[in-house]
Amino acid sequence: MFDIHLRAGQPGDEQFILSLLNQPSFIKYIGDKQIKTLAQAQHYIQQTFINSHQQFGFGSYVVCLADGTAIGMVGLFQRDALAIPDLGFALLAEYEGQGITTRAAGLLLAKTHVKALGVLVAITSQTNSASQKVLQKLGFEQVGDVIINDDHQPLTLLLKSKL
Repeated sequence: MFDIHLRAGQPGDEQFILSLLNQPSFIKYIGDKQIKTLAQAQHYIQQTFINSHQQFGFGSYVVCLADGTAIGMVGLFQRDALAIPDLGFALLAEYEGQGITTRAAGLLLAKTHVKALGVLVAITSQTNSASQKVLQKLGFEQVGDVIINDDHQPLTLLLKSKL
């Protein structure tokens, strides 16, 4: 069992972000974010981790082991196509399947500013049963499918109304 904590994303996380966003499972289930250089990773950190917190009062966090090693991300995203913030997460492949994602998301859901939202959604690829299981463990319920991306692929939509 790993001891984990969440921290703010920051300059210096570029190499980690490049690794996370370009691993095959991320591209397969979340999508290719076209983050291929350290400069692009720095911009992603600024937008997803820093600016989002400033603009919306929520955003992403880096999931770290007790020694500070970055192993994933978990956060809330405000998408143009969804009225409610959605929970998203990803881990480096070598840490998947060990309960870390469920624990990291639980840490995020326990934060006061997240509880104050009252309701969250989550979206997953229809074939991503592992993420769907994590969300169900966290109390999300499947409500249907939604198409929100340019690829027009339906995504599974889940809802959690009691934070």
